[in-house]
Amino acid sequence: MDTPVPMAMVPTSLNPILIQRSMPAAVARPSQSRTKSPDNEAMDTVLVFKSKEKVAPPASTWLIPLQRLMDEVREALRAQPHASDIRLLIFTAAASSQDHERTLIPVPPQFQAKPGSGCQVDRLRHSVADNWPSCRLMLDSPSADEQYADLTTDDVEALHLLHWLLVATPSSPTLRRMSGLHLRRLCRVLGLARPTLEPGHLLSISYEKDDQGRWGAPSAKPSYAFLGLPFKYLYRFLATGSLEHPPGVPIRLYAQPETALVHCEELDLPSLAPTPPPPEEEPEVQEQVEEQPSPSRSSPGEEKSENPLCWRNSILTSPQRALVICQLPPELDESIAHSPQKHFLEYFVQESVGLRPCYLLLFDESVAAKTMFAWPGRRIEMENTGPSLAQRSRARILGWARHVGDKWGAFKRALAAL
Repeated sequence: MDTPVPMAMVPTSLNPILIQRSMPAAVARPSQSRTKSPDNEAMDTVLVFKSKEKVAPPASTWLIPLQRLMDEVREALRAQPHASDIRLLIFTAAASSQDHERTLIPVPPQFQAKPGSGCQVDRLRHSVADNWPSCRLMLDSPSADEQYADLTTDDVEALHLLHWLLVATPSSPTLRRMSGLHLRRLCRVLGLARPTLEPGHLLSISYEKDDQGRWGAPSAKPSYAFLGLPFKYLYRFLATGSLEHPPGVPIRLYAQPETALVHCEELDLPSLAPTPPPPEEEPEVQEQVEEQPSPSRSSPGEEKSENPLCWRNSILTSPQRALVICQLPPELDESIAHSPQKHFLEYFVQESVGLRPCYLLLFDESVAAKTMFAWPGRRIEMENTGPSLAQRSRARILGWARHVGDKWGAFKRALAAL
């Protein structure tokens, strides 16, 4: 049978709960009203522990998701370390561009200024420059709980951006590194001229959802061509399939890689067409152009003082020129026949969304300059898929022998009928 407890033995911190009042009173925090009585010390200790447990959430609620994201990033890096590095560099080149409104498309969701438009590009560049180590350090760093507990807000944003770029973006393609030994065979199968000098990196381009609605049904004998474009536009083209070009001006592709390398900067020409200055100011404008070259014509990382990359830990330390081998739209497949006599072919495409990126070739700026000077380059090596000359000669001889035999048999039957 329960016995009543005198009010003097009840802890002071519980008095407001037991006293009946017309208006509810706020409960004082146990740590602030702790009594010095040894009988109440154990009760106050328990109450304080429970209060702290409610205020501070367990570490597993925010440590485990970060560990899972980093594990997925490391798995992508282990699968294709060089391709992942190049993929991150392609993104940072677009983010480092001065006209990032045209190059940084799509914008990462966590760095959008407002839903659907704009980009907080300064915060993005700061997050990448200060919190992205090299891919090798990402793989070698320990995965201890103390490491994630010491992460700042910028570190967490950089980790989420890495995961978005390497794992959680189905619209972006998957890049896979290929050996340069396959380039000659690849160009021969695609009906393209092989570069005079080998590229530094050769990668295949594949999309997770390679549906026919984006590029149409595959044709029997598709045609391929080299597309040269500035490195900063590569992220947008691979992710969305669109290029920045003036309306009504066709996109030019080539069967010769040297010609495509020459036209790598052609997409920047419309942005470099200023309003004609007055006649008296023309010499002054020319001096300014000679002293300060246009940053849009320079490759990313060419001069770090003017247009620095926000991620300098890539394996590609020198400026790059990019060539994309694209499958042409179906309506161009039967227009021109490839032949060794016509290896300086030029294709005109009105819309870039009809181009299907298949392979990516990266040249160092110095190698690209030597390749362009080695004109006219190598000829197209046709893929021999039909019978050989000996097989065709044997079939022709057998055909003539069969024809002569038929004629001789008909002549003998005519003589026997007389």
